[in-house]
Amino acid sequence: MKHVYMVMDSRAQFDIDRASVLECCGNKQPSWKSLQRDWGEQGAVLVRFRVVANTNGEFATDPEIVGVID
Repeated sequence: MKHVYMVMDSRAQFDIDRASVLECCGNKQPSWKSLQRDWGEQGAVLVRFRVVANTNGEFATDPEIVGVID
């Protein structure tokens, strides 16, 4: 199963549909050290989306919060 990781603003903790994507990190989970360096103290959230293929191509679905970046 493929996944894509995205850094989203703090609203993702409560209402992921209203949260903004701050950075798309690709299909490998970035290190917490680099995330803390780039997004620490901003309340950003690392979210993992499952990538699903359909007739129109691929799209991300089923968001799962990996953790809050401190």
